[in-house]
Amino acid sequence: MVSKKNKRKIVYERTNYYWYVRINEHGHRVHIISDDKKVHLEYPFLDTEIPVTPQDIRNYLKQYYADIL
Repeated sequence: MVSKKNKRKIVYERTNYYWYVRINEHGHRVHIISDDKKVHLEYPFLDTEIPVTPQDIRNYLKQYYADIL
C-alpha cells in the first residue's frame, strides 16, 4: 500500500496509481506509483510553468504499457 499523503490518485485500466511532483538534483520529476508498488515510474518535468494534468499521467502510463508489450 502506498502512502497517500501529498499524492494524487488516478485510476488507469482498473488499477489505482498515485502521482506527485518532486524537485531533486535533476530538476522537477513526476513520480507515478501503482497501489501494489509493482510499477514506479519517473519522468522529467520540463516546463514548470505548465501544470501536470491527469491526462499527462494517463499518457505516461499508456506509453509505459505500450513499450513493455
